Amino acid sequence: MNFMNKLKGAAIAALVIGFTVFGTTAVAQQATPPAQQQGAAPQDFSDADLKQFADASSRLMALQQEGEKTMMGILEEEKLSVEKFNEMAQAHQQQKLAEVGATAEEMASFNKAAQRMMELQPAMQKDVETAIQKDGMTLEKYEQIMMVYQQDPSLQERVNKLMGQ
Repeated sequence: MNFMNKLKGAAIAALVIGFTVFGTTAVAQQATPPAQQQGAAPQDFSDADLKQFADASSRLMALQQEGEKTMMGILEEEKLSVEKFNEMAQAHQQQKLAEVGATAEEMASFNKAAQRMMELQPAMQKDVETAIQKDGMTLEKYEQIMMVYQQDPSLQERVNKLMGQ
């Protein structure tokens, strides 16, 4: 599995749970003004930058797995399936929760699970920021590399080589 597929898997898994706290670009975008998100070309990134990016991304994947496990535990404790939680979370975002056809028990479980997950978010976001910044990478630089990485196969190849793939 290549690096991008792992990142997509991490992002999908985060969405499956109903939160994007581990969507690495979402975290970095919050800290990056839109003007700074423009124009970084692949040649602007040194191997050292890309190594930091690869290392940070590996740490983020590990954090995502840990967070997913925690959230799955919450759903299990609240006796709510991932599928039902996702259905209800999507309906909630669209302000159509009443249309889901959930039982009173499911609604109570959803509300408890969502509240518990929301309480985890500040610590999870801090962990994500720490993982990105551990080796000196800034959130802005991570976001710049991620944006180019998502669109440039040659940069993907460079990062994958640095990750030993």
